[in-house]
Amino acid sequence: MELPECQLQGRFYRAKIGTAMESPPSPANGGALKALWSELRALLDLVLDFSFKRFVTPRLIRILYALSLLAAVLATLTWMFSGFASSWYYGLFTLITGPVAFVLYVLMARVVMELVLAIFQIAERGREK
Repeated sequence: MELPECQLQGRFYRAKIGTAMESPPSPANGGALKALWSELRALLDLVLDFSFKRFVTPRLIRILYALSLLAAVLATLTWMFSGFASSWYYGLFTLITGPVAFVLYVLMARVVMELVLAIFQIAERGREK
């Protein structure tokens, strides 16, 4: 005897009495790992494209931005707490200026990343014509 179908995450699942129902993809059963692997394969296909018909940078820009933010956080924390090694006043100065420098760096990184993306979009539109 079969039970009606149910839809989970865009896929249909049918359960039978006495059998286990197939579970939808989840991190517990490797769904996230399969998605990560497919993204990695797509990225490797782009990197190993020797005809240079597709651009890699628009796909890598998120990773570059995340790495840039991580570096900014580490540099800011190092700056803020290393100031106390010199003196109490300099430590207070770096504690105040650290977040200001972080915000300025994040703004500049974002503007540079968007500029790079704009240049690649112009190149893609020029290639279509």
